[in-house]
Amino acid sequence: MKVLIINGSPRGENSNTMKVTRAFVQGMSESADIEVETVTVKDLKIEPCLGCFCCWSKTPGKCVIKDDVRSVTLKILSSDLVIYSFPLFYYSVPGKLKALIERQLPTVAPFMEGQRDYLVNGGHPPRFTAKHKTILISTCGFYPTDKSYDAIRAQFSMICGEGNFMEIFLGEGELFSRRVTQRRCQARLEAVHDAGVEYGRDGELSEATHEKICSHLYPPTMYAHLADVGWGITMEDFRKSDEETIKEVEALGKKIDLIY
Repeated sequence: MKVLIINGSPRGENSNTMKVTRAFVQGMSESADIEVETVTVKDLKIEPCLGCFCCWSKTPGKCVIKDDVRSVTLKILSSDLVIYSFPLFYYSVPGKLKALIERQLPTVAPFMEGQRDYLVNGGHPPRFTAKHKTILISTCGFYPTDKSYDAIRAQFSMICGEGNFMEIFLGEGELFSRRVTQRRCQARLEAVHDAGVEYGRDGELSEATHEKICSHLYPPTMYAHLADVGWGITMEDFRKSDEETIKEVEALGKKIDLIY
């Protein structure tokens, strides 16, 4: 089984999410014959989509931009399992990963005629027959992850099809790099490893296993305290900085009023 990990974190190998991803894939390797390749998005040359639609007309199936995206696209198309590993950035994926996803436009066809399902859903049919499964692994700083990932779920439901991807979303992500929380985080990584063993063996996760690895590390009030003190500043410091920013905004507003 060819497994492609797309590491979308700007932190690269230091990503908290990659700690979870590595544990899962290590578990898979113990129960399935897999070949793993990791693409680190931050190290790639990725230009934003031009919206020229040449990949639909002048050069069908091929983007006119010469950068690293085409090689990644070919890897995606030839893989059996693609794992997107990324932190949640402002309720979406990090910017460079978003650019990579947008540049996958050549992999879908422009036509809607005869494609009723895609027409109803507002999408386009795939140009190539993709055989790979998709797993999304992500951490974030929120305690609940149900609403936080709504935009991600909606986007990949359109890309992969409703229910055609598996999600492993963990809140409390920053705790994976905090010294005082290492014992509990290590226990969670071991559980994720065991989940990987299960996925490699069965090709899916049981509901109980999924719930276990995505459950909260700490009770809400305890996590809130750990999260707050971890920033190294007090609420008083924050409010003081906030007041300075408000003054700058007000000063800028006065300048704009003078111009217009």
